[in-house]
This record gives sequence, structure tokens and C-alpha cells, in this order.
Amino acid sequence: MNAPIESPDYQRGKADGIIHAETLNNAKIAQSINEVSVTLSDMTFGYEEARQHILEQMQSLVRQISDQVIPEIAKATFGSHLSEIVDVELNRSANLPIQIGIAPDLLPAFDALGSKEHCVFVPVPNLTAGQAIILQNDVEILLDLPSLVLALQSTLNGLESHQRSSRNGN
Repeated sequence: MNAPIESPDYQRGKADGIIHAETLNNAKIAQSINEVSVTLSDMTFGYEEARQHILEQMQSLVRQISDQVIPEIAKATFGSHLSEIVDVELNRSANLPIQIGIAPDLLPAFDALGSKEHCVFVPVPNLTAGQAIILQNDVEILLDLPSLVLALQSTLNGLESHQRSSRNGN
């Protein structure tokens, strides 16, 4: 069988039709991409606004936790925390003596906890409540609850909303 002969006008019309169809298809793709981009931008803006609103609502609660609750918990649990660490250290190096330096005004409270074998509480004038130094041989461990509380407060207070920029919708 013979293939139909296509005239030059037919071939030119066919080529023009294909180019026109590709152009329309590319325009539709560009329009779709633009619509998706606008939708994503709107979603990002909505997310950032919701996030900012939630952070603003939580700010006073976070500040109360940071300023009141954490320091009280730290103050109330320092003795038991120190005792727990001392027990761990005693078990690890049972035959070696341990000196625990604490603020001088706390010495009576720690003496009331009872003596521990190989463990002596000693006053260290430059320590404050919530700080202790555990000494054994050449090893020194500093417990510093006020610094921990300050670090937690700084972290919690740093949870403030970020300023809007062109990257997040404004």
C-alpha cells in the first residue's frame, strides 16, 4: 500500500498546530504553577500568623513557668538531687573519700541528712545556694543549679515569635 502524500501546506499547518498546542500547554503549566505557588504562599502566611498568635498567647504562661515554677522546683529538689549524685559517686568509687563543697549557710541542712561513709561536707565561701563542688582525688564536679535555671529561663523566654520577612509571607 502506498502512504498518502502530504502536501507542503499540510505539513506546515501540522507543524504550526503542534507549536501552537505546545505553547498553550506551556502556558497552562505556568498558570498552574503560579496558582500552586500563590496557594502555598497563602498557607505559609496563615501558618506564620497562627504560630505568632499561639506564641503570643503562651508567652505569659511560659514567662510564669520560667520566672516562678522552675526556680521553686530547683530550690525544692536541690538537696535530693545532690544526694542522688553523691550516692552514684559513692557507688562508683566506694573506697575513695569525697569532699562536697557547699555554701556555708547550707552546711547545717546537709549535716541533718546524715553522714555518708567516705563523704564529708565542707563549706566553700564563694558558693551560693544551689551550687556544690564534689571533689575526689583530682576530679572536680560542679553542680550549678542557678546557671541551669538561668539557661532554662533564657531558652523559654527565647520562644518569642520571629519577625516577619519576605521568606515567611510578609
